[in-house]
Amino acid sequence: MIKRNFEENRYNYFLFGIVILLLCIGLVMVYSASHHVALKKYEDGSLFFRKHFYRVLAGLIVMAITALIPYKMWLSTAKFWLLLGIGLLAAVLIFGESHGTATRWIKIYGFQFQPVDFVRLAIIFYLTDAMVRKQEYLDDWKVGILPQFIVLGLVSVLLLKQPDMGSVVILFTIGTVIFLTAGVPFLHIGTILTLGVVAAPFFLKQYQWIRIKNYFDSIFHDLPLSYQVQQSLISLGNGGLIGQGLDNSTQKLEFLPEPFTDFIFAIVGEEFGFLGALILLTLFLLIVMEGYRIAYKCRDEGGAILATGITTSLALYAFLNAGVVCNLFPTKGLPMPLISYGGSFMISSLAGIGILLNISQHNEFRLAGKKRRRSERR
Repeated sequence: MIKRNFEENRYNYFLFGIVILLLCIGLVMVYSASHHVALKKYEDGSLFFRKHFYRVLAGLIVMAITALIPYKMWLSTAKFWLLLGIGLLAAVLIFGESHGTATRWIKIYGFQFQPVDFVRLAIIFYLTDAMVRKQEYLDDWKVGILPQFIVLGLVSVLLLKQPDMGSVVILFTIGTVIFLTAGVPFLHIGTILTLGVVAAPFFLKQYQWIRIKNYFDSIFHDLPLSYQVQQSLISLGNGGLIGQGLDNSTQKLEFLPEPFTDFIFAIVGEEFGFLGALILLTLFLLIVMEGYRIAYKCRDEGGAILATGITTSLALYAFLNAGVVCNLFPTKGLPMPLISYGGSFMISSLAGIGILLNISQHNEFRLAGKKRRRSERR
């Protein structure tokens, strides 16, 4: 089987290679951005690096597994994963671990993870499966789309209780892209999204209103930026065109909060400059383009929609993270895929990429099979 896979070029080496390159960049940057904090707080400069390295290994194992499992299995079991995800989100409200004002983590036998990272994949599975099954009813919004928005609404309520407005926005954006890809009339989508936008302000916490207000004040009234964004922009400014050099960031020395998690892109910009940051974003753009190419080439409706949903999720996190660091969007705790320090987000991201690889293998297999049959006829 493995020999035949290589002979028929079923593996997407391009996507796999970029993912490995980004993971290596992430390992280097996590060490660079974290070792000062780790040394001062825990007297072990490589503490966060080691943890990140083990999580990357775990993620690669998960990616290898999901790359081998036929992607249609995830669609046929979509309801199970959705119910499991909703159960985990409910468990967060009861047994969850809190950090600051948020309660988003579950701790089991010493391992802590964020259920929303896996719920995101479950939602993509569920919406894809629903769109495939309801192809004939997409023009009827009560049958074709309303039930899916109700599910999104239920998940959103659980997320807002944590609170996690950012994940809600991302889930609805992914859902909208999936609906458009499946052929749902834009009028139906727009009507329900409008209702959601009208309702959203009633769920915002006071600190979220303040964060949004500060963002717009900094743009339209030239008022001071939040401390975190100020330090982030200083990092980017320090980097200039080519950067200060690896491990030469000064902002990571307890000036910039979360330098190896949500704001690691600022450290990339400081140490490798505008060119380094541009190269990093270009690598993400290549992943996104390849993901959408996989979706475009897939003749199976379910595979195409699934690839689109997973790719959109990766794109949103990568470019929104960079946008927050550059003050293009209000501050929100969004990690950068494959780069930021983190466990559940890293594993879920690599699981999604593994599914993309599986869809790609399916496409390449059919193309290779056609070529083989043509050569046999000759």
